[in-house]
Amino acid sequence: MELPKYNGTCHPNTYVKNMRAYCKINRITNAQDILELSILMIDSNIIIPEDIDNIDKLVNTLKSHSTFNIFKDSCKGKLQGMKYIPEEEENFTATFLAKFRTLCNDAEINDPYEIKKLLFNTYSSNIFFKEEFVRLSDIMNSKDQIDEICKLFHDIVFDASKIIKYDSLIALKNVSTGRYLSSCNINYITGSTNQVVFAGEKLPDTNALWFLKNCSKKEIPYNIESKFKLMHKETNKELFASRKYKSPTTGQGEVSCRTNDPVEFQFINLKPKNNHSLYLRANDLINLKAYNTQYKYDRIVRDHYFTFTIGDEVFYEIVGHNDRIGANDAVC
Repeated sequence: MELPKYNGTCHPNTYVKNMRAYCKINRITNAQDILELSILMIDSNIIIPEDIDNIDKLVNTLKSHSTFNIFKDSCKGKLQGMKYIPEEEENFTATFLAKFRTLCNDAEINDPYEIKKLLFNTYSSNIFFKEEFVRLSDIMNSKDQIDEICKLFHDIVFDASKIIKYDSLIALKNVSTGRYLSSCNINYITGSTNQVVFAGEKLPDTNALWFLKNCSKKEIPYNIESKFKLMHKETNKELFASRKYKSPTTGQGEVSCRTNDPVEFQFINLKPKNNHSLYLRANDLINLKAYNTQYKYDRIVRDHYFTFTIGDEVFYEIVGHNDRIGANDAVC
């Protein structure tokens, strides 16, 4: 360890702590020796009064010097300019927050409101973070200190990786049957003769993957109030719920895939894990509701145990209904 030096570019407490560590390593234990060494290693442009007789007085003297105010203002400037960029941080919030906490300590910023404001501004460009940080920080104890505030930042950033976004690739599993909403390049032989939709395997395969597509022309983030289209990854066709055509076995509304689909969908969140949040997270319990914007009707997408056959293939039926919502309608 090198002998610490002080020139006004670190916090006096940090300087003294480093000096104590140096003395400990080098077995310098006499308090007067430690004090003298600490004074000797201070830049000669910083004048130290001759009557300093202990470390605490030395620290207070350094804090009263103009260089310390310059140092604190510099740290505040760095804090005001800090931006959290997940790609640059490799989504490793620990490094970012450690730097933030150090700068707050160096700038002697202890007010929770100011800390929240500074931390909020580092990532306010992210709409999910912005809304969640405001919502959750409002219900925090006003006396919560930097530990709790930094934990809130981390929790929200970590949560952001789990929320459903436009263009997310998702799989929807029925809670009751354990089967996934699926499609493949086979057409119904009844009804619309569109591409078949069925309840697939109990482990998701390529037939069970869907893109969540923005059906609005506005560049807005997805939230629980948004409507969207579901595009099947393998065939690039969109999920459709019909009022006219009947499902092959039970005669309820047929669910299929087609192009140029007028149907929009919405997730109805049954048990949100974060109260009052507008955002949907992986494994939230939901219903999938279809809205036909052309003919003005809606349907709930349902999975059950009825089957139908096309050639040698047996499929579990998926239907759209407007009856009372039941257990077979819940997906996650």
